[in-house]
Amino acid sequence: MNLTLPRFFLKEFRKRRKKSALITFALFWGTLSVLLLLAFGRGMSAQFRTSFSGLGENLIMISGGQTSKVHQGLPKGRRIRIYATDVQYLKERIPEIVVIAPESYNGWPVSARGKEINRQIHGTTAEFAGMRTQIPQPGGRFLNPDDVAKGRKVAFIGWNVARDLFGTEDPVGQKIIVNRVPFTVVGVLLKKLQDSMYQGPDAEQVYLPFSSFSQIDSQPYIDRIHIQPREIGLSALVEERVRALLGHKYRFDSEDKYALSIWNTIENAKEAGAIFKGIEIFLGIMGALTLLIGAVGVTNLMYAIVRERTQEIGIKMAIGARRRVIVQQFILETLFIFLKGTFWGFITAFNIVHLVRLIPISYEGFGIEGYLLRPMFSLEIFVIFLAIVGSLVFLSGIFPAVRASRLNPIEALRYE
Repeated sequence: MNLTLPRFFLKEFRKRRKKSALITFALFWGTLSVLLLLAFGRGMSAQFRTSFSGLGENLIMISGGQTSKVHQGLPKGRRIRIYATDVQYLKERIPEIVVIAPESYNGWPVSARGKEINRQIHGTTAEFAGMRTQIPQPGGRFLNPDDVAKGRKVAFIGWNVARDLFGTEDPVGQKIIVNRVPFTVVGVLLKKLQDSMYQGPDAEQVYLPFSSFSQIDSQPYIDRIHIQPREIGLSALVEERVRALLGHKYRFDSEDKYALSIWNTIENAKEAGAIFKGIEIFLGIMGALTLLIGAVGVTNLMYAIVRERTQEIGIKMAIGARRRVIVQQFILETLFIFLKGTFWGFITAFNIVHLVRLIPISYEGFGIEGYLLRPMFSLEIFVIFLAIVGSLVFLSGIFPAVRASRLNPIEALRYE
């Protein structure tokens, strides 16, 4: 019986090959659409997380600003600066901070072996590496605590800086001149995707120990403080406490949003992630609606099959076939039609995704193509696809099946 049923389905399907060809193509196209749209949507979300993490993980960045409110008799429009001492000041008073690091920067000429370029030079500490995803290429390292404590003349450079100054040679151990002071390169930044930045992409930057940078830079203040809260849910609390503490120290209203410039990347990532999730859901719905067109065709085909096989149904019911047997038969036939169309759609979508992922992504000028060239499948996409197909199989087959099971046997036998 198990072998007879598939053969019966195949025999009946061959009879309606021409009628079902367009329906099969519609199911193929709908499957291809829903899988590709889900894969591209998921890929865009994943690429956003990857490229945004190029800036850093769970960061709150503090910069000075300008007051916009009168406070304690002081006029608005005052310039607020932050200083290296504020790093320890905040760390001691905000227990929710797990890591904190200062940063100053300035634009200076950098030269090596007769070549000279102008780049942003940054002074920071060892903690900066983990906060800002500064991963060194094999054979090198980032700045360490001893470099900062002893004021060593060492540098960590972006990969574009390494290429511009040293070409294909290994820069590690080589000398560079920064603002007429020699530094030894200890590491080169590993290539990464980055679409969020300040002062340009990290590939173009040079990083020095904060103490060494301070010796060749005349400004008394620092440009930025980087903070990582203990938990991402504490980011708003940390931001509020930073405003309150620095407001008290530098005498500005803690409610003055312009006195400090605070870039809360945690909140930005949440908002952007929600946008990409919405795009992913929208693309999935569009794909499902495309597949629905094929499902409507299957429903119409099954209604036609019920009319063509009315006498056959009458005979089965007359010899004792139960209604559930008739329903099961038509549901299985609907499933068979879906499988034929969706199988090839799945195979085609899988191969397209695989081929697209073979296209290399440029680390230079990362743009929209970087999001589109990394579609991906996942278990969640497969489950969603099965849920959509299962629902459409049931809805496409149940109504014709119920109609067939409710036929009057006597009237069915008389049907011509």
